[in-house]
Amino acid sequence: MKRYSHPIGDKGIPIGNYLSQWSGNFYLSSFDHWIKEVKGIKHYFRYMDDIVILHESKEYLHQLRKEIDAYFRIELKLTIKENWQVFPTYKRGIDFVGYRSFLNYTLLRKSTCKNFKVKMVAINKKRLNGKSLTYSEWCSINSYKGWLKHCNSYRLQIKYLKPLEQYADNYYNQNIKMKG
Repeated sequence: MKRYSHPIGDKGIPIGNYLSQWSGNFYLSSFDHWIKEVKGIKHYFRYMDDIVILHESKEYLHQLRKEIDAYFRIELKLTIKENWQVFPTYKRGIDFVGYRSFLNYTLLRKSTCKNFKVKMVAINKKRLNGKSLTYSEWCSINSYKGWLKHCNSYRLQIKYLKPLEQYADNYYNQNIKMKG
């Protein structure tokens, strides 16, 4: 099950704002307690409004979703978004916080992977044409390095990041290290 929405409308707290993270944790802490302590759910994961609950019984999860819906409506004045799902994770993995996690491996989310490839190809074209790297592009390279080190991404790193390593290091040495 994932995401909830407020019945008042589509308004909400901006994504990426620290206050939104704090508010999400504060507002849902009673739910966290209820789901773990009262309902006894062992395999519960939540980041902001993304929730994953693992259980061996599909029927149990459907019943639990009804109880969660009631808890949200009564206690928090929230409704579950309609895109919630119950499915066997061994087939599709779990799409959560930017990754698709399977039993023995983790992949970058497809949309993130696609954006990564487009960005790195564009930066590599600049490198091959002898153009300078921008600070924003240097940050993108390092940001994606951080994403990739937490999943099975060896081939992505070799194909897309390895050719840019020296280019990014040169930018760092010439523009950041020297000014620091």
